[in-house]
Amino acid sequence: MNWRRLSAAALFAALLAWAPAVLPATPAQAATIIAIVNDQPITELDLTSRIALLEIMDDVPRGGMDKKKALLQLIDQAVKIQEAKRYNLLPSDTDMKDRIKRLAENMKLTVDQLYAKLEAKGVTKQAFIDYVKAGMGFNRIIQGKYAQQVKVSDAEIDAKMAEIKANIGQEQAKIMSDPRMKPITVFTLMEVILPIDGDDPMLMQSRAIEAAQVMQRLKSCNGLKAASEGIFNVKKGKTFEADAAKLPPTMRAALEKGGVGRAVGPMRGKGGIQLIALCGIRKLTPPKPNFTMPTREQIERAVINEKYDKLEEQYLATARDKIYVEYRDPSYAQ
Repeated sequence: MNWRRLSAAALFAALLAWAPAVLPATPAQAATIIAIVNDQPITELDLTSRIALLEIMDDVPRGGMDKKKALLQLIDQAVKIQEAKRYNLLPSDTDMKDRIKRLAENMKLTVDQLYAKLEAKGVTKQAFIDYVKAGMGFNRIIQGKYAQQVKVSDAEIDAKMAEIKANIGQEQAKIMSDPRMKPITVFTLMEVILPIDGDDPMLMQSRAIEAAQVMQRLKSCNGLKAASEGIFNVKKGKTFEADAAKLPPTMRAALEKGGVGRAVGPMRGKGGIQLIALCGIRKLTPPKPNFTMPTREQIERAVINEKYDKLEEQYLATARDKIYVEYRDPSYAQ
């Protein structure tokens, strides 16, 4: 995890996404060794666990995460811990406890609740501790080495602000083109039930005729009592809303043809003969996203973080040569 990171994109765009569910690991996953890193085996289960950890901590990098990327992250984690040990910059137990407590609080959880949430997704306590430790230790190295070198000019801030303004339109267009942002038609429907005891065909036919009479008389959902006058045991069922697009096409067409206040049927329902009345139609339009430009201070911090990210990657590229990696599965080799 990059504890400093506040990317420029995150300052102005919020996209909807669904994260795939993390399935429980199979024994084969747990036993399949993908690589050996500094004499420590990394299994397929470790990769699945890493992806789950990043999703829980909202630390999935832009571009998504797959098992190959998860392996690269675990290799880099080993590099970070090794380098932090070399400079004696690993966080103390007290530092770790404080950091984990703050992370839990940011997620509105206690530490125990956070560990339980991780465990439920197959992430061990030690895997989480190593993840936090690597991030803290390596950030200390980068801050110590480059803090005096990383400066941001007004021109760089102005350029980043212009870039964000230009991208806002693209992000808005992307979100508004999402099918979930299109208006939907919602039908308010009401069940009308004529109960039947048993399966007597003659009784069902008789009740179907009575239901047809109710359907002809019904002019509004509030008029069921009048429409049922003289007909035994007509019950108002539940009233509910339904996305018109998800109704059976023939039912939707019949409801629209009849109009508000009228019913369709009769049909055999769970408790007897049933009608479905259309009580109302409304359009639901999802609200447009509200984009707010970040402050100049936030943009400055984002530019600083981008510079740190480049320096971090340069440092890692050199430090990776100091670590031993043996790929047991050639498809994961870089």
